[in-house]
Amino acid sequence: MFRFTVILVHVFIFLLTAIIGLGGKYNPASPEPDQSYVVWFSAIAIFNVLVIVSVFVQLRIRKIWLFLITVIGLVVFLIYFLPQIVLYIEGLL
Repeated sequence: MFRFTVILVHVFIFLLTAIIGLGGKYNPASPEPDQSYVVWFSAIAIFNVLVIVSVFVQLRIRKIWLFLITVIGLVVFLIYFLPQIVLYIEGLL
């Protein structure tokens, strides 16, 4: 049951990330003329790799409290820190 829950929750996070990543590219608003989506797609891909690594770590450790903290951390990272990192990197380029 723990294995199924870990995989299911991480699949939902992975799909949510993919949908958010594609939403940045295929939105109805008019795009900026010089905008490149390389940084955005790279950040989403790196986050999805982090989610996949988290699945394997959670299945190896099997601690419920660590699973809950990791899921909350991944969601907070996705919602708050990932857009901040993308904006920072785009500002550098």
